[in-house]
Amino acid sequence: QLIGLRVHYKYFEQDDPDLYLSKVKYILEHDVEDMELFFVEEEYDQTGQLLKLIELVPNGSKIRVHNATKHQYLDALAQYKLVTSLKDEVEAFLRGLNDLIPDNLLSIFDENELELLMCGTGEYSVSDFRAHHIVNGTSGEFRRVLDWFWAAVSNFTREEMARLLQFTTGSSQLPPGGFKELSPRFQLTPAPTFGNLPTAHTCFNQLCLPDYDNYEQFEKALLIAINEGTEGFGLI
Repeated sequence: QLIGLRVHYKYFEQDDPDLYLSKVKYILEHDVEDMELFFVEEEYDQTGQLLKLIELVPNGSKIRVHNATKHQYLDALAQYKLVTSLKDEVEAFLRGLNDLIPDNLLSIFDENELELLMCGTGEYSVSDFRAHHIVNGTSGEFRRVLDWFWAAVSNFTREEMARLLQFTTGSSQLPPGGFKELSPRFQLTPAPTFGNLPTAHTCFNQLCLPDYDNYEQFEKALLIAINEGTEGFGLI
C-alpha cells in the first residue's frame, strides 16, 4: 500500500494466516458452486451478531461466486480486508511517513527494498558477525569463553541466531548491511558471576558472558538465556 501496489489474496497467507487457512485456502481447493457464496463480506461482533454486510463489488450481494470467478472474489476480499477497511489508518501513517521521506523518494523503492529498509534483514552470517563486533575483556578465561561462544554460534539455527539478536539487541532483525551497521556494535563482555546465565543490555547491544567449567555448561546456559529471555541468575 505504501507504494501503491494492488493487493492479492495470496497476501493473506502472511498478513492473516488464520483467515487464509480457514477460508481462502478452502475456497481455492474446493468446488464453490454449492456454497451459496456471494461477493460480500459479513462482519460480526464478539457475540456473533451480524454488524454489517459489505459488498465487495457493486451489487455484490446479488452476484454469486462461481468456480470461474472465485479468484476475483478472493482478490476483492483482499482489497477490502487489507486496503479499504484500513484506509484511515494507512493514510494517517503515510502522512507521518511523508514528513520524514517525501513521496517522490518513497516511490523509487519496490516492496522488497522497502521491507528491507523498514524491517531489516533476517539473513545472518557468522563471518559477518565475527568481523563486526567488539570484545570487552582480554583475560585468558574470557578468551576461552569467546572460543566457546563462536563454537556455539557456528552451530546455531537461523531461529537461534534470531533469538540471540532479540536477547542482546531487542530486535531479531539486522539493519540493511548486516552486523557492521548495528549501532552500537554488538559487544561481548565478561560477566563476573561464574556459572550464572548470560545477561544482556539491549541499550548497548551488549551480551555479558560468565565463565563455566566446560563448553557443555556454557552452551546450555546460553541456549536457556536466549530461549527464555532470562535475566541471568542461578547456577548451572
